[in-house]
Amino acid sequence: MPEPILKMAKITRDFHDGTKMRRVLYETNLDIFPGELTIIAGPSGSGKTTLLTIMGLILNPTGGKIQIKDMDVTQTSESKRANLRREHYGFVFQLAELLPALSILENITVSSVIQGARLNLQQKQRAQGLLETFGLQDCLRLRPLQLSGGQKQRVAIVRALMNEPSVLLCDEPTSALDSESSQIVLDSLKNISRDKTRAMVMVTHDPRVFPYADRLLKIENGSVVYDSRQSQGSGAV
Repeated sequence: MPEPILKMAKITRDFHDGTKMRRVLYETNLDIFPGELTIIAGPSGSGKTTLLTIMGLILNPTGGKIQIKDMDVTQTSESKRANLRREHYGFVFQLAELLPALSILENITVSSVIQGARLNLQQKQRAQGLLETFGLQDCLRLRPLQLSGGQKQRVAIVRALMNEPSVLLCDEPTSALDSESSQIVLDSLKNISRDKTRAMVMVTHDPRVFPYADRLLKIENGSVVYDSRQSQGSGAV
């Protein structure tokens, strides 16, 4: 077993609901490994998205410790967290959120575009190579309105991969897609999850996604109640 890329120890999260403090995540211990697709499943309100946003350094935990490649990133400034997200993370959300005025190439390289930097040859070649990998080589200069929902989501995945992230986090990436598009996107994610330098985590409530998991976690009421890795060999389903 390789070393985990991401480690979470005794992670808790509390929210104030207006009248009292409410705990939505209870002392979660979780190691995320490269080269596999980890799926976190659970009903609405179970805490799975809270766990994912803490994992992605978007939301601070109330308690516990987070490490990325053995770096303790729990108590860091917001500017440092932003740098860590840019350097180590890629994000894929439920909706592709592509900018309609930009070409697909510009959407993929949007970080550089926003910062006013000129794209270099290496960035263009990487973008073209990723688009080809996802069967989108003819879409480079198209606009988002010219693409199907499944194509847009694949573009969003390419965008998330442009900075070669160590951790790719996906929040319900197929829930807005039809069955055919969903399968294409899931097949794409499954293929790239084999990269031994990257960990991939997907949050979903859709049981049709479960067969794609190398590791399946189920969360209920803020606690992990099932981990397929721990259940292997025990006869559990």
